[in-house]
Amino acid sequence: MNPGDVQAIVPLAILLVGAFLVYLVACLITSRNEILALLTAVIFAVAWASSLYLGRVNDWRSRLGLPDLTWGDPGVHGVALRVDGGAVVISTVAMALGLCVALYCGRYLALDRRHQLTYPLLLLMVAGLQGTVTTNDLFSLYLFCELMSVTAYVLVAFRRHTDTAVEAGFKYLIIGSLGTLTVLMGLALIYRETGSLELRQAVTVSSPWMRAGLACVLGGLGLKSALVPGHTWLPDAHGRAPSSVSAMLSGIVIQSTFYALLKVSLGLGYPPHRLGTLLIALSVVNMTVGNGLALVQTHTKRLLAYSTIAQMGYIMFALGTGLRYDQPAAVQIGFFLLVAHAAMKSLAFLSKGVCHFYLGATRIDELRGTWQRLPLVAVTFSIALSGLAGIPPLAGFAGKWFIMTEVLQAGDVLAHVGLAIFLLNTLISLGYYLPVTVTLFTPTTDHSTPTPISAWMTIPLVTLSLLVLGLGIWPSPWLKWILQLADTTR
Repeated sequence: MNPGDVQAIVPLAILLVGAFLVYLVACLITSRNEILALLTAVIFAVAWASSLYLGRVNDWRSRLGLPDLTWGDPGVHGVALRVDGGAVVISTVAMALGLCVALYCGRYLALDRRHQLTYPLLLLMVAGLQGTVTTNDLFSLYLFCELMSVTAYVLVAFRRHTDTAVEAGFKYLIIGSLGTLTVLMGLALIYRETGSLELRQAVTVSSPWMRAGLACVLGGLGLKSALVPGHTWLPDAHGRAPSSVSAMLSGIVIQSTFYALLKVSLGLGYPPHRLGTLLIALSVVNMTVGNGLALVQTHTKRLLAYSTIAQMGYIMFALGTGLRYDQPAAVQIGFFLLVAHAAMKSLAFLSKGVCHFYLGATRIDELRGTWQRLPLVAVTFSIALSGLAGIPPLAGFAGKWFIMTEVLQAGDVLAHVGLAIFLLNTLISLGYYLPVTVTLFTPTTDHSTPTPISAWMTIPLVTLSLLVLGLGIWPSPWLKWILQLADTTR
């Protein structure tokens, strides 16, 4: 093992040690919420910087013709972490969101008695995510995915004094465990056939055992990624969790398991064009079901949760187009939309959390008068919703425009039919995004003065709003950063 390759494990080590450190500080020194939030934010910032550095090192190595950073033993029975381009983007986004959420919780969790448990769990969840997207063997992927999932179950049911939170966490646990068992069965079948759990084996999906094993792994990861019809847990889990947790779950957690699905499929020899066709078909179902069910929601967070299902459809459509028609630029656009969705959806959930914290608003009709009481939140919430709807010049519009241009180059009936459904679903989504936006600016008879918002909440909201604007107005630097993903997923 090259000594330089030890760098590959640094972000994961920072998160794991940081979780232990935050827990010790909470138990032995102080459990004051603001101090724990600040310490957690610092840990996320350091891990984020180290992940960005790994991306830069990988860029240098690729220019010199060297392989990606790898730590461990990548042999048949070894365990290794491999930092590819996709892993860098997913983990960097997760740590940046973790930083924003930690700062946000400095005020948001001030009234929760068990706030000291949130921060270690949040760090452990992102550590599991980091391991999931970087591991180079299937069993380690299973273990890291479980670390991420178990902490997510606890965070969803964090406010255990409410029956709905416990119910949502229990439902998430049951369905997530079903996905886990399915993945484990798939690993057993793959090992029976190949005698190895290493990814990127020189094998083809030809034997019945291999096909059955890969189908089980993809089915289990698809369930964890909320792919229709395995999406039923998501509206309850994301709708009942604290808004800070919902921002992480909808923003990047389910996307990380979807990335693992791509990584396993291609690493075990599943043909890219067939995987692309499957993704296009699934994307059409996800877009239609997600947008259709979001139209009838009356609770804001459930609406945003169903929106996540639709947004996953858009991401799958771009990635599927790139894989089916061998268009690396389409794959690049799919990951650009993933980054944009992380910023927009986390901004939406955090804005909704401020409305609930200060105004007690949970239903859409209770958001009336937000402009009068919380003008900043009305603006940030509308930016998030408008971006998700694809209104220019925001990030969502840029991503959808790039998808359309790439699909038109495919010149295939399936691609054009998919594009028509994609555009139709974009129009349908306006049917629930615009009414919520209008409600935010609808005045009420209550002429209360504006409520001052804590700086702990203001900083993440303003930062994410600027990011959504920046991604839409100036997307080229982000596309250049993601360009390396084309080789990762082909």
